[in-house]
Amino acid sequence: MTVLIAVGNTLRRDDGAAHRVLELLKPPAGVVTFSCHQLTPEMAEEIAPAETVIIIDADVAPGEPRLEKVEEHPDNPLTHVVRPAELVALSRSLFSFRGGAWLCRVPGIDFGQGAGLSAEAEANARIAADLLRRFLA
Repeated sequence: MTVLIAVGNTLRRDDGAAHRVLELLKPPAGVVTFSCHQLTPEMAEEIAPAETVIIIDADVAPGEPRLEKVEEHPDNPLTHVVRPAELVALSRSLFSFRGGAWLCRVPGIDFGQGAGLSAEAEANARIAADLLRRFLA
């Protein structure tokens, strides 16, 4: 099983780019999707049975959308904000997650209040959806 998690606030313009990626991707059968504002510790149990987990998130850094392996840092203290590496480490230690974990970064430029993506984030969401489509094939 593959799990895709779209992270971001759709009321903060480009921060919602991950949700747009899921819309464009139309994941194939057998792929489980989640949409959320932020990662939480409770998600560690939900991803544990997956063979592959891909966290899709907006990125403030410029550049092209990219897919990178999540590098775990299990020594980080648990706070109210959970980063991809912490979620994966938590899932491994508490729920025996043994799959691969990836982060899909979708660059944006406007993270102010409001709905809708900038033209740049929309273009990057389309590129990211194509990237994930190829990865899942």
